[in-house]
Amino acid sequence: MALRLTVRRDAFRNHVLGVARDVSHLVPVVKGNGYGLGRSELIRLIGELLPVTTTVAVGTIHEARDIPARYAVHVMNPIGNIDLAALGGLPANVIPTIGSTHDVDVLARRNWKGRVIVKLASAMRRFGASQSEFPALVRDIGRIGGNIHACSIHPPTAGPDTDRIAEIRRWLPLLPDCVTLSVSHLSPKSLVELRNSDETRTVEARLGTALWHGTKNHFALHADVMRAEPCRAGESAGYRSTSVAGNGTLVVIGAGSAHGVAPLHNGDSPFHFARQRLSLLENPYMHSALAFVPEGQPCPGVGDLVDVQRPLTTVHPDVVDWV
Repeated sequence: MALRLTVRRDAFRNHVLGVARDVSHLVPVVKGNGYGLGRSELIRLIGELLPVTTTVAVGTIHEARDIPARYAVHVMNPIGNIDLAALGGLPANVIPTIGSTHDVDVLARRNWKGRVIVKLASAMRRFGASQSEFPALVRDIGRIGGNIHACSIHPPTAGPDTDRIAEIRRWLPLLPDCVTLSVSHLSPKSLVELRNSDETRTVEARLGTALWHGTKNHFALHADVMRAEPCRAGESAGYRSTSVAGNGTLVVIGAGSAHGVAPLHNGDSPFHFARQRLSLLENPYMHSALAFVPEGQPCPGVGDLVDVQRPLTTVHPDVVDWV
């Protein structure tokens, strides 16, 4: 049984190369599940398709451990005491993020004196220094012997680029001219607009979903059918001995919670066959899911593939096929 991600190789490569042509000072993001492709595969693709890359971004310090030493690693989330206790130290190519005095203190206890990235607060309201906190935080970084590599802002994806540009511009008067600004969630056109409005500053573009996914037309996610068994109304099946609603077929699909496959937010099944949604008898569990197909509806058989409707940022395919 397997969850299989199929990638149209040429379309994918053309998309990534097109983004790289349109966006200068590009920092590829390599985090989480590697946007469905796997983080190690993204690192390989950066070397192949984006050879001029000098910096990559990861979500946490734990994701920085397998990044080749030739890349500087922008760790986008602050590093905590638990992280450092587990790791024992920071790789030499890491650039930590600091968004508060607490983050400064964590690094100071490890005698960190390298480059840091200052996280600026945004409408996301996750973490980052407010405009009133920013001057003191800069002084604290200097106090421990650190030096500011860049300032980073992470605006929400909701709303238009004009809102994101406006929020970023409110920060610009507070930032020293020589400090790089690292931004995300801006279109190539908006990046040009931002750069033209502050030509003395380098503006880095962190790109994850926009770089690796694009329109997503070059991806297809499928799972194979492991078993199809006739059933009658009132019979039971599954972990919880769920009652079957009518006559039809029980279909065992080779994808479950271990793959990151779950019902949609509205409770609907994520599986489709012959352009019809397959009803779940129970929620997917570990490596399989149990669906019920009523009599008279198109029903997959053993060895058939069903479409899987899940975000690629949350799934863990067993197989990635490049075609």
